[in-house]
Formats: sequence, structure tokens, C-alpha cells
Amino acid sequence: MATGDESVHAQLDRLRRERGLLTPAELLGLAERGITVLDPFSVIVSRRVELGPDNVLYPGVVVECDERSHCAVGPGNVLHGGTRITAADGGSITIGARSQIGDGGTRITAGAHERIDIGDEVRLSGGAEVTGDSLLGHGSQILGQISARSVELAAGHPHTFPDPDGRGGVLKGYGKVSGVLVGQGDVLPDVDLDMDERYIQRQRTYHAESPRLGPGPAVERLTAGHAGAVLAFEQANREYFSDSVPDRGDEYFTPDGFADRHRALLAEQADGRCHFHVVLNAYGRIVGRVNLVDVADGSAELGYRVGEADTEQGVGRAAVEQVCRLAATEYGLSALTAVTTLDNEASRALLARVGFTETGEQLVDGRPGMAYRRTL
Repeated sequence: MATGDESVHAQLDRLRRERGLLTPAELLGLAERGITVLDPFSVIVSRRVELGPDNVLYPGVVVECDERSHCAVGPGNVLHGGTRITAADGGSITIGARSQIGDGGTRITAGAHERIDIGDEVRLSGGAEVTGDSLLGHGSQILGQISARSVELAAGHPHTFPDPDGRGGVLKGYGKVSGVLVGQGDVLPDVDLDMDERYIQRQRTYHAESPRLGPGPAVERLTAGHAGAVLAFEQANREYFSDSVPDRGDEYFTPDGFADRHRALLAEQADGRCHFHVVLNAYGRIVGRVNLVDVADGSAELGYRVGEADTEQGVGRAAVEQVCRLAATEYGLSALTAVTTLDNEASRALLARVGFTETGEQLVDGRPGMAYRRTL
């Protein structure tokens, strides 16, 4: 209770201290560390919060952290008005450097045993909300009135990077989303309660004229460490691939079903019966697969697939040519075969360009097709 001779400022200081908050004078004093608080009377910051230098806190920012929790804000961030960051009951929130948070309002809340890690140069705006165990990698973004719980946005370059394939993962639009993984160069637009990874698109879809930077695709032999990225690639392109090849079935896309299938492929590869490869773009993202199966008598059958967003960019041709060289130099093969449907003109043209010749018509999954062969 205020005493008769206690000034308004003294009352405010006392109330804040009782609640473990910095007083207005202490907030102004942060300027000595390069921290700018534009309105110390409307900004609320707990004493337990670790603030790096060169941060800017606009009016109405609230950063609370109780005695059981951890909250750290790195250097050079801008917290816009309406930002509310709360770590309570043992929660943890860590924000990296040079991020733009809260333009249009943002809430970041970590409760008991929850951890939210936000990387460098992240952008959260338009009423975004982040809760649960979430990882927002460098350069990622949440744009709009999205309530994101326990999500992972892959790290990448910030939104200013000219090649969208290299940018961090993005959620945008409005609605609720939980438990999704959005990869580098991907965007999940207009999320709602029924959406999942199948709706993820490439950011390049919205920036078709943007340049493609960095070297061409690289081929890597399949390993156990590729499992998560391969599943994400197959999920993102499931509908697209089903137009040309039989769908793998719902069981394949479950965590257990995919794990079993991935282990089986690695076992076949270890026995020398097959050689599996992933195709990576300049930023290390899987954009395709090229496989050699049924290895016998110096020959194997080649199969490949390229993600929808990376078609007509020379990815398939470059990757197939690399695998053909590997087949001759690393795997000791002398010939490769391939089949494709007659109506798949793009695949037929690619096989012809890399040296395959037609050997005769045959059915491919019940459809008219053509067989090919290349001597190595």
C-alpha cells in the first residue's frame, strides 16, 4: 500500500521490484550497454532476463521470466510494440541476434519443461504466436496470425537473401499448426487445424524469377542420416509423384513405416544389390533421388525422381550423369537400363540426352512404356 508521502514514481518502482521487474530508471540505464528502451514506463522486463547489447525495445514490450525459468535475448534484436515473451514454471526461451520480432504483435510462451530456441535474423510478425518445444532456425519466419506449437523451421539465409531456395523455413497466413517441420526454402501457407506437411510448398513458387545461386546439384550415397530429410522430400512431393508412379501408400509416410523401409534399403545397399543416392542443391537440401537397383552381372536398372519445385532446372540430368559416372568408376558396372512410360516425354528426353538408347516397348505398371539401355 502506498504511503501518504510516497510519490507515484516511488510507488511504481516499489511495485516493480516486488515483482522482480526492472524499474523505469533501470530500463533507461540499459542505454549504457547499448540497449534502447523507447518508453520505460510501458516496457516490462524481468530482472532475470539476459539482454544482449544493441537491442531496441518499443513501447508495450513485455519480457517476463520467473525464478525457475530461463530467458535470453541476444544482440541487435528489435522487439516491436505488442511483443510478449514469457518463460514460466521452468520454461526456456533463447533468441539469437538481429531478429525482427513483434511487428503487429507476437507472443512467445514457454511453460513447464518447454524450450523455444529462435535463431539469428528471424522475423515474427502480424500476430504470430509460438508455444511448446519449438525450434525456429536462422533466417526463418512466421508471418501472420498463426498459432504455432512445437514446430521446427529449418535454418537458412534471411528473407533478404536473393535465392529463396536458401532461405529459412516459413509459416505464413493464419490459423493453428502443431508438430510440423518446414524445411529450408519451404513455406507452409495459410495454415489451419487440418493442414500438415503435405501442404508445404517451395518459396520459389512465389518468387519464380529469383536467381539460383551456388553450384549445381551434388549426389550423395544414401545413409541412415538422410532418413528425416528423405521423408520430408517424399511427403512434400507425394501428390506430384503419384501422377507418374504408383503411390507408396499411407504406411510408408508414417514414422515407423518409413523407418522400416529406410533400414531395408540400407541393408540392400550393404549387400551390393542396390546403390541409392540423394540429390542435394547448393544449400544441402534434398531435391531428388537417383537409384541403381537389381545389380547383377555388371548391370543395374536406373530410376530417378526430382521434386516438383526443381523440375526443368537441369537437376535430373546433372544427377543422372553423376550416377552414371559412379556406376562405372565406383560400382564396377558396365551397363545400365531404365524404363519410363511413353507419355512421360520429359523423362524420355532426359534419358536420350545422357546416352540411353531405346531397346523396345514394354508395360510400366500396366501402362505403355519404353525400355532403355546405356553402355558405360
